[in-house]
Amino acid sequence: MINLEPGKIVFIDAEIESSGKKILDIGAVKGNGWTFHSSSSAAFSDFLRGSEAVGGHNILKHDLKYLKKEIAACDAKYLVDTLYLSPLLFPRKPYHHLVKDDKLVSDELNNPLNDAQKAQDLFYSEIDAFGALPRQLQEIYVGLLSGQAEFEGFFGLIGPMVPPNDITALIRATFAGKICAHADVQNLVGKSPVELAYALSLISVIKYDSQVPPWVLKNYPRVENVLNFLRSHKCPSCAYCN
Repeated sequence: MINLEPGKIVFIDAEIESSGKKILDIGAVKGNGWTFHSSSSAAFSDFLRGSEAVGGHNILKHDLKYLKKEIAACDAKYLVDTLYLSPLLFPRKPYHHLVKDDKLVSDELNNPLNDAQKAQDLFYSEIDAFGALPRQLQEIYVGLLSGQAEFEGFFGLIGPMVPPNDITALIRATFAGKICAHADVQNLVGKSPVELAYALSLISVIKYDSQVPPWVLKNYPRVENVLNFLRSHKCPSCAYCN
């Protein structure tokens, strides 16, 4: 499913001083098993050379902030953040054994190599989870998220998928009987695609103990509004609302 050689994919993690001014430690692992563990930015740049995909857990808001120059120098085509993918692809409670809300469940405290390896493991679990989804749901996620910075690296890495011609119609057909038939899905597609994707992910597996992960609510608070628009505005005539 991945369109790159394993040695071209690297997962990274950085430990930063509490002041946010100094890199204390860097860990990285490639898909071919090669590892890196050092505080040397120059050595890290050498390790990254030739990589076409760089991934990590919260890489967009954390690691990229401190290692932007080194990552840019390797000219990677794809940046993959496992943080945003986890609640989308593992919506059940708890949604993955490697993640507790937004944090990686690490074997060793403050060991970036260990966390880079955990992020790699999580990524391949996410690949498997996406591949196991019904085709219609895969197409919905591609249509909603391919242009979003948090997700475009993932969808680029797993190979070309053509977005559906009419994503609104596909959502209505796929979730018939699970959402209100008169909900303004088209408006949500245009204005809140990420929130809609997270909401649909939860609806696809919803049970009485299902809940939106706290990290999602903190970063995408409109997810609850979207859920209400889809499932809690009772109309007089559709099968779901009846």
